[in-house]
Amino acid sequence: MEKQTLDYIQNFETNDKLGGLFGSKCISVSKEECFYEYIASPDHFNPNGILHGGALYTVMDSSQGAFIHYILEDIYKCGATGTATIRYLAPVSEEKIKIRTWLKEKDKRKYIICSEAMNESETIVATLEEIWIAILK
Repeated sequence: MEKQTLDYIQNFETNDKLGGLFGSKCISVSKEECFYEYIASPDHFNPNGILHGGALYTVMDSSQGAFIHYILEDIYKCGATGTATIRYLAPVSEEKIKIRTWLKEKDKRKYIICSEAMNESETIVATLEEIWIAILK
């Protein structure tokens, strides 16, 4: 991975305070996709032993944030979430989750970004589709 990309990841993780509280890590980012890893703390699970949906959403949203800000054109200051649709497909009882994020579609300032969260068996446990709006400088 290029030094510029490593610097970007380090800067994003330093400034992503909420994602940092959950311990999520950006493994790699490119113009095509972003990979995140999340090792859930026991505190992130419901009393019934299932990962709290809000915790999983937060780290998936952080992955999308890292990706959108990496791919934004220079004329934009930042991206802001317009809508978010998360689908929980299976209960999560494992601690380690991998997240893959990619661009589905772009139309002017609107970016549709998708993510999949996978457990250690590589079963997709959740999907997230967000519409991001690019904010001009």
